[in-house]
Amino acid sequence: MRDVTRTGQMKELPRLPFDNPDILGIAPQMRALQQEGPITRVRTAGEDAWLVTRYDEVKALLADRRLGLSNPSPKPSAKSAARGFMMALMAGDDYATEATDHPQMRELLVPRFSTRRMRLMKTRIEHHVDDLLDQLADSAAPVDLHHALSFPLPTMVVCDLLGVPLADRERFGQWARGTFDQSDNQHSANTFQQVVDYMTELVARKRIEPGDDILSELIAEKDGTLSDAEIAQLGNAVLLFGYETTIVRIDMGVLLLLRNPAQRAELARNPALAPAAVEEILRLAVGGKGSNALIPRYAHSDVTVGGTVIRTGDAVMLAIGAANIDGRAFPDSGLFDLARVKPRSHLAFGHGTRHCIGRVLARIELTAVFERLFRRLPDLQLAVPEESLRWQEHRITGGFDEIPVTF
Repeated sequence: MRDVTRTGQMKELPRLPFDNPDILGIAPQMRALQQEGPITRVRTAGEDAWLVTRYDEVKALLADRRLGLSNPSPKPSAKSAARGFMMALMAGDDYATEATDHPQMRELLVPRFSTRRMRLMKTRIEHHVDDLLDQLADSAAPVDLHHALSFPLPTMVVCDLLGVPLADRERFGQWARGTFDQSDNQHSANTFQQVVDYMTELVARKRIEPGDDILSELIAEKDGTLSDAEIAQLGNAVLLFGYETTIVRIDMGVLLLLRNPAQRAELARNPALAPAAVEEILRLAVGGKGSNALIPRYAHSDVTVGGTVIRTGDAVMLAIGAANIDGRAFPDSGLFDLARVKPRSHLAFGHGTRHCIGRVLARIELTAVFERLFRRLPDLQLAVPEESLRWQEHRITGGFDEIPVTF
């Protein structure tokens, strides 16, 4: 598709994903489009879409019920199986049922992630971090920080939540990566089936031997009327969404702090700054070409943004990564600053009715890591040039597969 300029000439639409010479941060073309205006038409691999890049507009649209997960007028497209599984896990793959199924899913899961429950998990999470750092410190450098800390911690926490035996951690640890791999539809489908089979078996086991976990609670919910399939579907969502994004943010947080030695030193001196560090990490955690910082939506009725009408059925990409470095919302937005004065809320966890259910848990995990990491390993450094690290563009969640470090 082409767009028309003011002079009447045709121009090619900008094409996502945008090239980025850096492994962290916003692509230059994304920044340029943000300066031009809040919304622009772009081309994606599957369809043309509206790209929204400014903070106020992205925040408003995240809370706007006129945007949904499902396409009201679906047609054959180049969307990956991985994207389809992601929408299905959020009960947002079918326009006819999204309005009832998605709120029901949240109604069942939100109480399982209450602030009170998450705080009760805090001590156990801190013990996990201490144990992992002990093992890391005792290892001969160089060590892969990703496999020593970033990867095991969130998977251990999800094991605790779902009542999964820790011995199965490695078994499901790669499932989110396989399911959300956009480069191979068959691999994505095969991996997702493994998740379904495992969770179905685990739910059946919990009916016989319930424990202090989410699955056991769901079995007892609504007077025990939820089916195994319904409970397994909810378990699948918790498992697949519950650890991969936190893994990515631990890795990116380490890299951001290594890039900012003065802030890192201040954090090491004063661990009470860890919550502030976590918020800056969440705000600035955009990798590669930025696919981990775009939220896809569809217009379920007409919406006007910055004088532009988004028509019913149009695809919309909400650029939360760009919004989080919008200078209108965050002065000196590109700086990693532990002393931001009354910072506005970033959009890393979304906003409004689809605000991330696991946001409190993610903050607890990240805070536990960054309170301790640089105190325990003050000389931590990359063991390889940063530019040699490889962001995994083929995964919806992005991320790194290794972070070699010395200490």
